[in-house]
Amino acid sequence: MGKKLHTASGRRFILLSLVMWCVTILFLAPFYVLIIYAFKPREATMLKNPLAFPDTLYLQNFVEAVQKSDFLRAFTNSTVSTVCGVVVLVLICSMAAYIVVRRGNNRFYGVWQYIFLASVMLPFQTIMFPLYKNLMNLHLLNSRPAYVLVSVGFQMGFDIFLYCGFIKTVPVELEEAAAIDGCSRMGIFWRIVFPLLKPVTMTVVVLSALGIWNDYQIALVVVSKGAVRTLPVAQQSFIGQQISYLNLASAACLLSILPMFFLFLFLQKFIVQGVTAGAVKG
Repeated sequence: MGKKLHTASGRRFILLSLVMWCVTILFLAPFYVLIIYAFKPREATMLKNPLAFPDTLYLQNFVEAVQKSDFLRAFTNSTVSTVCGVVVLVLICSMAAYIVVRRGNNRFYGVWQYIFLASVMLPFQTIMFPLYKNLMNLHLLNSRPAYVLVSVGFQMGFDIFLYCGFIKTVPVELEEAAAIDGCSRMGIFWRIVFPLLKPVTMTVVVLSALGIWNDYQIALVVVSKGAVRTLPVAQQSFIGQQISYLNLASAACLLSILPMFFLFLFLQKFIVQGVTAGAVKG
């Protein structure tokens, strides 16, 4: 009996290992293609074996990608939009979640928590055309403030959900003690509650930054032309109907990944802590 169980567990382990390796290869394959194309000349990407590793590293791709796509301007636009969006999200979502949680006994505020959660399920495609028409009527197309505003609107629901779950873990007794000492409601939040929200705030910073930085659909609708294009939209210039420069597109994509990679690497220890603490209590 024990031998059968041992054999069954061994087979299960082998099966799970195979599944794990298949999933790993599935996720790493696009990065492999991206990296080898970024270091190949254009002619090498059209050979019989385009997935072969390059014999020499062709660094000229990065120089041409920066020059031909107006990379520095697009990088600046993405950076400014991401920083502004993340700051607004942290300020608004933390305060909104605090009110929703602490006034949760009130039916009005309790309903809003579910409204924010439901907004996460709304696909951008369902409002893409009405949004474009409204922005055009308001003369806000190709405007950085409009892009930040729309991006914040789509990120807000999930960020409030994270904050709500984490704020429920903050003891109310701390706020009551501060109120007895004469601290105002705003002072209680910024001096007592907000410093305790550091793990979930770092989670919100990383996830929101990734969402805004990598966004293509909203950027394509709101800032598709002119000097306010973001990196994902600017990289589209390498792909045309008649000819495509996959090597330059890969080089530009690799450069655009680096800032978010280092941000995630620096703050990764806060992400799991912030998500799990909020999810368990929420």
